[in-house]
Amino acid sequence: MLNPRLVAIGGIALVLGSAARYFLNRAADLPVSIPPPEFKRRNAPFIATPNVVAEKMVELADLQKNDVVYDLGCGDGRIVITAAARSGCHGVGIDIDPARVAEAGENARLHGVEQRVQIIEQDMFTVDPSKADVVMTYLLPWMMNKLVPQFERMKPGARIVAHEFWIDEVDPDEVVDLARGEDGSITSIYVYRTPLRFNPAREKGKPPRPRAAPRPPNIAAPAAQTYSP
Repeated sequence: MLNPRLVAIGGIALVLGSAARYFLNRAADLPVSIPPPEFKRRNAPFIATPNVVAEKMVELADLQKNDVVYDLGCGDGRIVITAAARSGCHGVGIDIDPARVAEAGENARLHGVEQRVQIIEQDMFTVDPSKADVVMTYLLPWMMNKLVPQFERMKPGARIVAHEFWIDEVDPDEVVDLARGEDGSITSIYVYRTPLRFNPAREKGKPPRPRAAPRPPNIAAPAAQTYSP
């Protein structure tokens, strides 16, 4: 005679086994992983610019009080905040990640420059930099090259100051190497002035070395303009 208790346990096991097979079969039809929606929108991972590099970028930008500085992919905002704090200029930080936008906005407030620094959530490839006197970047190589049409909208004499990555087939006006940390690692800062000096002879994917010859003094920087958000 069958033990009713064993029969009941066996029935439960059968039901659970069937349910497990059903869900396993359904799971096989689903993607292996589904990243959070915000990751799909990012163009690159966030890596903060070392403070010593941010300070040198601001120095090389030769900022004036009435200049307008755009930081494309501003991350935590340290470059544009440093620019505003050191020179009194007006800054606009642009980032596509809402978490970075919130962080940069809070950092601007903590450093007392929230009246001069505006942080915007926007895709950098949709930004019109024509009002900027300076554009700061710490971006991947493909992003620098994709931004060239936007850089060409900038007024004559405007500056592009790029940390670590350069623009292919364009001669920089200045290249500065410096130690970015206590480990002694070296990085480069590339300074371009508009209009860009295209040089198709430059090998793509290789840093511009040796340094480009100085630009002839035939392009005067425009008069500073008052910033209006």
